[in-house]
Amino acid sequence: MIINNENPTNESDDRNHQPTKKELHQKIKELQSQLEVSQSRLQETEEFYSDRLNNLNDVLFAVDIDGYFTYINPAIKNITGYGVEEVLGTHFTKHVHPDDIPGLLEDIEKTVGGEHKPYMFRIVKKDGKISYVHTTSQPIFKNGEFIGINGLMIDIARLKHVEFKLKKERDRAQKYLDIAGVIILVTDREGKIKLMNKKGCELFNCKEQDIISKNWFDISYPENTRNKMKTNYAKHMEGKAELRPYFEESLLIKKEDRIFGWHNILLEDEDGNIKGVLSSGNDITEQKHAEKALLLAKLISDNATRTKSEFLAIISHELRTPLNAILGYSDLLYEDHFGATNNQQKQYLEIIKRSGNRLLLLINSMIELSAAEEGKIELNIKKFSVPVIIKDIMNSTIPMAKNKNINIEFEVDDNIKTMHADKNKMKVIFYNLISNAIKFTPECGDIKISITQNEGMLNVSVKDNGIGIEKNDIGKLFKPFSQLDSTLTRRFEGVGLGLMIVKEFVKMHGGKIDVESEINKGSNFIFMIPMNPEQQSDTF
Repeated sequence: MIINNENPTNESDDRNHQPTKKELHQKIKELQSQLEVSQSRLQETEEFYSDRLNNLNDVLFAVDIDGYFTYINPAIKNITGYGVEEVLGTHFTKHVHPDDIPGLLEDIEKTVGGEHKPYMFRIVKKDGKISYVHTTSQPIFKNGEFIGINGLMIDIARLKHVEFKLKKERDRAQKYLDIAGVIILVTDREGKIKLMNKKGCELFNCKEQDIISKNWFDISYPENTRNKMKTNYAKHMEGKAELRPYFEESLLIKKEDRIFGWHNILLEDEDGNIKGVLSSGNDITEQKHAEKALLLAKLISDNATRTKSEFLAIISHELRTPLNAILGYSDLLYEDHFGATNNQQKQYLEIIKRSGNRLLLLINSMIELSAAEEGKIELNIKKFSVPVIIKDIMNSTIPMAKNKNINIEFEVDDNIKTMHADKNKMKVIFYNLISNAIKFTPECGDIKISITQNEGMLNVSVKDNGIGIEKNDIGKLFKPFSQLDSTLTRRFEGVGLGLMIVKEFVKMHGGKIDVESEINKGSNFIFMIPMNPEQQSDTF
């Protein structure tokens, strides 16, 4: 047997070797150096994370299984006003708004159960003010046992302030939409309702939450036009057809066909893609019916006007011609051209003449009024002497006044010489107003005609102290065939067209007529006419 003694001898020597004191001392120094390096690195790490945790704007926290804070970083003071020392060891519910504690506890229970549940709640700050925070957290387990919660808390007070402002603006906008008396409607690319205001919901007898996302065409259009409208709408959304800014259409509202007028604009996103349509719609059913009724009324009126014109033409030819003959032959008989007539016969002839003249006046006034209303009378504007026509009027009206012992006075501004107007129509205006005053002024009464000029206007006043007019009756004065005394046996003759003709003629000259009156004290008719057509005032 051969035995190798080299290695065993060396190994045995190593195992049996005992370190010297010097070696032990060296080993200890090496271990101390390594420990110092580790401690330095640990301190650096702690300082690194501590600096960052302490300078965070958001709050890092930890609570134990009983809900007491075991860690909180200094950011808590920025949110609550409490320092770290004031929070550590306190229960988290101390800082939560009482109304939010039940909901927060439910959310924490879900978090402990493994559900990721961010939550928002209100906190009570040190100064008593209320603020809002948002928290995310997760449970802490050690050796499989739940020991607490770590979390991050973010101050969202500013965010909530912006949210409140946005909600306030949204509520205000909603009020504007709801107070509108028209339908405000927003539809998406598929025609589904995204918004409808209160007016629209009332028309469809539904709540907004019930009608949102329903297809607009399915609930509002008759079945026979529904598919066609959907097809047209799709073309608008694809940009293949232009959306009309306004159109009218028939909708089915509460099983009744109603006509709506719509104003529309396309809604686009930031890239210019069509998202839908914003529309405002107004029920114009009654308006359309009224327009049809007005059109029918106009057709009837036009037909009546033509009939009236034809009737007046017949009157002009068939009545005036024989009436003129009656009046002419009455004059001849009255003047004894065919032999002498006795007094009794002359009285009868006077009645015939007076009645014939009255009838002729009625016919002529009707024809003249009709022509004026249809705009067929034209003004013959010429320059003439105002004093000359005033003299003619005086010659024809003063005898009428003397028959009733009425004192009639003409007061004319000496500076008035000429004017540009229709001379004959001016005579009619003067004659009708003055004869009207004579008619309604009792015997021994007074009438004053004042004629002046001011700023290019001829101002005329015909004032009497006659029977006067009730205030409620003044509006009837210038209506055709109207007399304020409407009893069966009228005290005053007339057909009620004189003042109507006066008003029309004054208006044709660009003038204005008015009346002031008091019952049993008299009336004052005042009219103003430009002395030159170029000086007509826009006031009239």
